[in-house]
Amino acid sequence: MRFTGRHILRSAAVLFGLAGLLLADIAAADPVANFFAGKTVRIVVGSAPGGGYDLYARHLSRHMGRHIPGNPTVIVQNMPGAGGLTATNFLYAKAPRDGTTFGIVQGTLIYAQAGNSANAQFDMRKFGWLGSANNTSNICVFPKRTLPKDGKELLEREVIIGTSAGSTELIPTLLNNLAGTKFKMVRGFQSTTSVLLAIERGEVDGLCGWGWDGAQVNGRDFFARGVIQVGLECANERHPVLKERGVPFALDLVKSEKDRKVMEFLFSYLVYVRPFIAPPELPDDRLKALQSAFKATLEDPEFLAEAEKGEVEIRYVSPEQVQAALAQVLDAPDDVKDAALDQLRQSGWGGL
Repeated sequence: MRFTGRHILRSAAVLFGLAGLLLADIAAADPVANFFAGKTVRIVVGSAPGGGYDLYARHLSRHMGRHIPGNPTVIVQNMPGAGGLTATNFLYAKAPRDGTTFGIVQGTLIYAQAGNSANAQFDMRKFGWLGSANNTSNICVFPKRTLPKDGKELLEREVIIGTSAGSTELIPTLLNNLAGTKFKMVRGFQSTTSVLLAIERGEVDGLCGWGWDGAQVNGRDFFARGVIQVGLECANERHPVLKERGVPFALDLVKSEKDRKVMEFLFSYLVYVRPFIAPPELPDDRLKALQSAFKATLEDPEFLAEAEKGEVEIRYVSPEQVQAALAQVLDAPDDVKDAALDQLRQSGWGGL
């Protein structure tokens, strides 16, 4: 049989038509893509613009949409208030439970739940966890004149450190009480930067409880000029960079098994230090789509290149790893939990 140009064109049109019908059938068979197509997804940030949580959310928002079926638009909405409680309570009780809203909140709020705070109107384990964008450590930094040669030296001599509340007061209090360090705290600094300037002027001898992920960005100039060096790592898991540098590890300084468990209780949030959560009771298929999109975004070369350029550390933590860290707090024996919450109160932590 002889085929003319007209036959070929007609056959091609039929094939294209069949392909179009096939693609339409595939799209119709994906209810998740159908739901998200044309939608706007909000990332609620439990703090003001410009901070670390906001930074992670905005990096994610620029890339995650192309990994969610249906390719919705992703935007950021800041909801500061009450140390992150406003946003966390909103996500738990008031946010839409359809996949169009999720958020990044302060991981330390697990302690408000553990302490039965009346302000914590949520159960961290019931959120739809996407995971965490980082797993970091807190660090203690010192100028060369007071840098300890090893961790044990911090048990033998007094070191004057500046604090700006939060973890910079909690961590040295914890180390003094449970490990036997001799940190003498000078309170009232407005920020970690103001403490660093005081170190450079010789007014204090160190800073403790600074997140390593933030320190790499905010302390870049001070590290580069040799004003400070890392002298102690505080976490439940060694950070590979700090371990390679031979930085002393705080858990190695603790002698009592109970004190070690208390310290691990209070370091547990560092495993999910940049936590992304969705409201409870999302449809399973949409939650799985968001979880897969979150992981795919954090492994996306374009996203990673932008994060590296902005010196934003990315280390994916799965929902299962987060749940294990939450259990370390919520399922802790009562004596460990009570002792840990007492440490928080001694440090002036206002979340209880």
